[in-house]
Amino acid sequence: MGVFRSLFGRRERNRGVVLALGGGGARGLAHIGVLEVIEEERIPVAGVAGTSAGAVVGAMWIALGSAAAVTRRWQEFLAAGILKGLPDVRLTETVSTRDNPMLVFARRLRRSAVVALALERTAVVTHDQLSEGVAFLLPDVTIESLPTSFAAVATDFETGEPVALRRGSLRAAVAASSAIPAIVPPFPVGGRYLTDGGTVADVPVAQACGLARGPVVGVGVGEGWPAGDPERITLVEAMVRAGNMTHKALRDAQLARADLVIAPDVAALHWSEFGRFDEAVAAGRVAAERALSRLRALTRRRSCDATEEPR
Repeated sequence: MGVFRSLFGRRERNRGVVLALGGGGARGLAHIGVLEVIEEERIPVAGVAGTSAGAVVGAMWIALGSAAAVTRRWQEFLAAGILKGLPDVRLTETVSTRDNPMLVFARRLRRSAVVALALERTAVVTHDQLSEGVAFLLPDVTIESLPTSFAAVATDFETGEPVALRRGSLRAAVAASSAIPAIVPPFPVGGRYLTDGGTVADVPVAQACGLARGPVVGVGVGEGWPAGDPERITLVEAMVRAGNMTHKALRDAQLARADLVIAPDVAALHWSEFGRFDEAVAAGRVAAERALSRLRALTRRRSCDATEEPR
């Protein structure tokens, strides 16, 4: 398993910081840069809880053995062109002022996620497509077999409760955590239908606290919103901005429980811009390096009370 296993083997399982890696699609690639710094500085890690993109990267880091291995696998994934076959689901790209806004919006409908609703489809990306991508990135192993405690955080589609998946298939857990609402249908795991954990636990600090007694480091890669003229904002832009504001308030409340927050500067990246891989990873490195003195200090104390039961 490479350098990771030598640094963070089973004998180190209960010592170190606990990472809470947030969701954000392509913005979550910044987690790789954060993990590079953690490895280089030999910061012990007792557990990793991840939501959506955070679950993907966190699971890869533990299962593949190093941040370098994660980078190589992602580069292979992007080169394979799996993402190119997926539809364009962005509805907030810049609109030319030469066009009538309603006509532009109507044209977008023909190539966007909304067309799925018009055709009464249940989703844009199927379970098979999601599973294919996850299988490319992750080995077919169980969560229990991992050398470091791990939880993929999803949302129960029926109850709206966060669900920390700590047992069973690693691939299934990560897929469920990444099932973006309105893009992927709720994913069946253990008799429940689960959807993207970012719906209610964008940065899973509480679930990270349930993994080990170490202090929690929350890594937030949430989306921002550009400055704009309130009198000229379109209906779609207003809806997206309002949703982002609500999501930010929830994310900030969750991060307030962490002992340290690392916030890579990736707010301007759209969640679908995986082609900006190097930019996202570099932003993660910069943010982690800025927090390094505080990160080192955390390894010398305990904070979190690991009392949350696995669900």
